[in-house]
Amino acid sequence: MSQSESRTIAYLFSSLVGAGLYFLYLIQQYQEGGFNSPTISSSWGIAVLVVIGVQIVLSIISAILVSIIEAIKAREEVPELSDERDQLIELKANRISFSVFGIGFLLAMITLAAGLVPLVMFNLMVFSLFVAAVSGYVSQLYLYRRGF
Repeated sequence: MSQSESRTIAYLFSSLVGAGLYFLYLIQQYQEGGFNSPTISSSWGIAVLVVIGVQIVLSIISAILVSIIEAIKAREEVPELSDERDQLIELKANRISFSVFGIGFLLAMITLAAGLVPLVMFNLMVFSLFVAAVSGYVSQLYLYRRGF
């Protein structure tokens, strides 16, 4: 497995952990009746910012760990190489990720236009961010495994 694949798996893991944390908060709010409010409280924004912060820290730590493990396996410093193939794979994965987020954003706006509470729209947008990140990393892994 290449260093790019290992790093992508680490980023995928941190995205899944971030999504899991947010969904735990979502379930807790649902059980407490937090979905009955017609407005969005600041606690939802704080929760998203905390999850994003945790996800960034996990991504940095996992990228460092992957680099250390790859260097130990190779018994020397592994140079960071990125060729045209890696760039094309990244571009294709980004296109898929942006498309998934765009669809999620459109669905969120439809719920708002349909008269649902803004909290539904907000959670759909956050959900589409997580799904877009995961779909981008999974497609990147698929493209690496396929060879392009």
